[in-house]
Amino acid sequence: EGLSVELQNIVYCVPGRDKKIIDDVSLMINPGSRIVIQGSKGSGRSTLLRLIAGIIEPDQGNIFVNNVAISGIDLRKYRSLLGHALSEEYPFEGTILDNITFGNKDIPMEDVYWALEKVGLTQFVKEQPLGLKTVLYPEDKKIPDYISKKVVLARSIVIRPKLMVLKDPLDQFDEKETEQMMDFLSDPANGWALVVVSQNPKWLDRCKEVVKMENGRLININ
Repeated sequence: EGLSVELQNIVYCVPGRDKKIIDDVSLMINPGSRIVIQGSKGSGRSTLLRLIAGIIEPDQGNIFVNNVAISGIDLRKYRSLLGHALSEEYPFEGTILDNITFGNKDIPMEDVYWALEKVGLTQFVKEQPLGLKTVLYPEDKKIPDYISKKVVLARSIVIRPKLMVLKDPLDQFDEKETEQMMDFLSDPANGWALVVVSQNPKWLDRCKEVVKMENGRLININ
């Protein structure tokens, strides 16, 4: 039903060097968690999210998923339960539909339309002559940054994940849309746990746990 992820004394170093980006970090993410991670640039926040998402592996320590070591589970299966919108993620050259579903034809179209509505993309799609078949060319810079963010967010929620991992997901949104998306993403009715990296103070009203990072360490957990 739910997904718990436990990080236990995690260390992650710069590849090929001894410099620690993550230094002895322990964190518990329970089903239904609402966690906001704060810290300055270079504090290790983005790397921590990538470790949680199974994109990179720690050099020391353990990560457990539902009390099973992540090294002993199918990473593809684990990642299929996650929705993530990280800073390095952008739309790829392909149709809007393929960008949202990654070509997964098992995703019902009603879920696609639900995701479009929730992230505020419905009107944008309606305005395109080819609708969902419209091809995006991100390298041409013809797509506004906030549209790119919405496409990545739609991709992350369309699978109705067990855990959402987000990095500054709403930076390009206007104030009204930001409030609406925060309310949606933090709504317990969606059934996912939420871990978000952001300096936006409005997340503090919606997340029960506040984690502060500095030099790769957790310096405060409330």
